[in-house]
Amino acid sequence: MRFYLLVGIVFIVISFVMFIMGLLKFLPIPIGAALLFASILFTVSMFNSRNQFKGFNR
Repeated sequence: MRFYLLVGIVFIVISFVMFIMGLLKFLPIPIGAALLFASILFTVSMFNSRNQFKGFNR
């Protein structure tokens, strides 16, 4: 689980740099924004799915 969080944080940093490059007109802004959104969504979903109630075992 820790590996996925580390990958998510690295992906956020890379996509943030791509978004900044989009603001500087080196890349299209929608590509950078979509990658940044997807990376944040992936990281938050990995962080939130750690402590879920699995139910009672019968």
